[in-house]
Amino acid sequence: MLIAVSAWSFHAELYGGRLHVSEVPFRSYELGFRAVELLDQFLWPAPPNRLARWLGRKARVFDPHAYDRQTLLRVKMNRVRSGTQLVAWGVESDLTAAGAARDEQRRYLAQAIAAARWLGAPLMRLTLGGEQADRAGYDRAVDLLSSVLPVAIASGVKLAIENHGGLSADPQVLIDLATHFGSPFLGVCVDVGNFAGDAAEGVRRLAPHALHVHAKAWAFDARCEETSIDYAACLAALRAAGYDGVISIEYEGDGEAAAGVRAARRLIERHWRA
Repeated sequence: MLIAVSAWSFHAELYGGRLHVSEVPFRSYELGFRAVELLDQFLWPAPPNRLARWLGRKARVFDPHAYDRQTLLRVKMNRVRSGTQLVAWGVESDLTAAGAARDEQRRYLAQAIAAARWLGAPLMRLTLGGEQADRAGYDRAVDLLSSVLPVAIASGVKLAIENHGGLSADPQVLIDLATHFGSPFLGVCVDVGNFAGDAAEGVRRLAPHALHVHAKAWAFDARCEETSIDYAACLAALRAAGYDGVISIEYEGDGEAAAGVRAARRLIERHWRA
């Protein structure tokens, strides 16, 4: 098992302009992590420096579906220099899209897979999108994945669809998708904090199809236990299914990110050894 830290753990600093996604690998290394997960939603170009602003240069317009090559290069170079491993490239997709939006999703995902391969990520995390119990949306997702999965296989990039609300709120939908394709390149990103019901039961159901895991954390008690998630039970379910891959920390609390991700790591390490 390898513990990583997701760029989402630093979302307050990223959205606040105090940190750029290309700096996340260095920040993670400073906190003792050697594995990172980066997200394309933070891929906006760095703002112009003071001299450039004085000369009238403005920041480039950010389009999350059109990757900026200079920014990607900066991300790659900093990741290499930091000495960290990129374990996943995260994208916000809608596999249930219809019409023109569907064609845009196909283009976007092909671009994202190419970027993941170039950046050195062996896996790309996806979101399913759609609404709960939307059978037509499920069928559209199957059709879209039928054209996207061969691209991922040819690129050597695995696809992990997260339980992330919408159509994926029902674990059975993700199980059905993984079973339908039966490919080692398509599976589930199990987010222990995204289940509407019993998290441990949700993890137990999805764990056999897990290619990646998100360990959410909001707050910790005096024993360094997450106050809203039974991590002992969730990690036991993963171990029982034979999972031994990456567990990527997503700290979402109000406190300092550094303290939050360190507490989450101690929590995971303690229960994984139990």
